[in-house]
Amino acid sequence: MIIRQSCIQDLPYIYDICLKTGNSGKDATDSFFDKNMLGAYYAAPYIVNSPKDCFVVVENGLVSGYILSAKDTNAFYSWMNNSWLPNIRETYKTGFVSKSEREKSLLETILSDCQSENASWIKDFPAHLHIDILDSLQGKGIGKQLMNTLFQHLKTENISGIHLGVDKANENAQGFYKKIGFSVLEEKDWGFVLGKKLL
Repeated sequence: MIIRQSCIQDLPYIYDICLKTGNSGKDATDSFFDKNMLGAYYAAPYIVNSPKDCFVVVENGLVSGYILSAKDTNAFYSWMNNSWLPNIRETYKTGFVSKSEREKSLLETILSDCQSENASWIKDFPAHLHIDILDSLQGKGIGKQLMNTLFQHLKTENISGIHLGVDKANENAQGFYKKIGFSVLEEKDWGFVLGKKLL
């Protein structure tokens, strides 16, 4: 098993992992007609935008987990709005029918512009991340290794802090993040924004 920086060739695995972990860490396949929709919003743009700021774990030659980041959240959202989402939206222009409320909600998100993060904490925690690992690697300390790999990388880039969102229902993830130094920055309707200082 190795951890390495991501590359464009990882994208098919990235889409698959995003779907198989897209229900608060569990498989979301049954909720989506379009199996690429989750990855098209929550995973692939990070690899396309800045693969050097993303890392994957490879087991037996297969990418089985990832940690994706954007060093400047608002700059990333601007890029999403102007360069990434217009092309993705073309897929859904003509009568796309959603399989579930989850797919319908994500479609609405894709068709809307990403909003800049204006909270006061964004100055100290400008980066954000997404991390997903397949079941075969759960409970082996891989999540912590991926996190530490990203943290060390971002420190070399002089990034002061990082944040992430976690669903209220995903108590296991909340416990994991808090154990490695994240704390609550803000409570939302859907969950919590957690942050960790890096410098």
